[in-house]
Amino acid sequence: MEVPVLKVPKGHISLAVIFLILGLLLSTSFNTHRRLRQTTTGTRKKELIEIVKELEKDRDDLENQLSVLNKGIGKFEEKAAAEEGVLASFTKELNSLKFAAGFLAVRGPGVEVTLGDSVQIPTGKDPNNYIIHDYDLRVVVNALWAGGAEAVSINGQRLISTSSIRCAGNTILVNFTRLASPYRIQAIGNSASLLKSLDENQEVKPLLKGYAKALALMIDIKEVARLDMPAYKGSVGIEYGRADEKGK
Repeated sequence: MEVPVLKVPKGHISLAVIFLILGLLLSTSFNTHRRLRQTTTGTRKKELIEIVKELEKDRDDLENQLSVLNKGIGKFEEKAAAEEGVLASFTKELNSLKFAAGFLAVRGPGVEVTLGDSVQIPTGKDPNNYIIHDYDLRVVVNALWAGGAEAVSINGQRLISTSSIRCAGNTILVNFTRLASPYRIQAIGNSASLLKSLDENQEVKPLLKGYAKALALMIDIKEVARLDMPAYKGSVGIEYGRADEKGK
């Protein structure tokens, strides 16, 4: 008995082969993609872990640097505070010296002494006897200093240790500035002490209680609750003085 042979058309054989090849390709592609995805996912995960570790290390390094910087800032702040304290102390001392030297404007209670020339000069009398001289101003100023005056001025001219009061013709020079009568002498300090010094000074007595009244010179002494005194404006020319070796 003969077995029948199944004959497949040639076109169908070609399609079967094509489908078989496509199946193998799809299967291979799927398996390859799955393995690649697994490999890529694992590699990516490791990379991310390494990145995280590096970032954490950078963070720790930055925290350490910040800690060091904060300590440095703390030291600078302490040093700055100390220097600020020293600067404040120096500034205070400098202002105190400026005040004592007359280079700061000052304000306070005190005494005002006004001296002026006589209004009328009798006929035939010496005119020099009826005007205020430089030595009259000097004795009053010296008495005020002796009475504890902290600052003294004449007609707005602040007196310092190098100030001069001297005659120049019919006027008086104070700090090389020409002044005219009346002369207003202001002194800041304890009014009672200043007045007492003026009253008891042996050089001032002849002026205030003697010839001033006899010659009709202008004399006025009063306490003032507030005196505004300017700073010394001139130059300080010291030719022979210098600091000693210890800088005192």
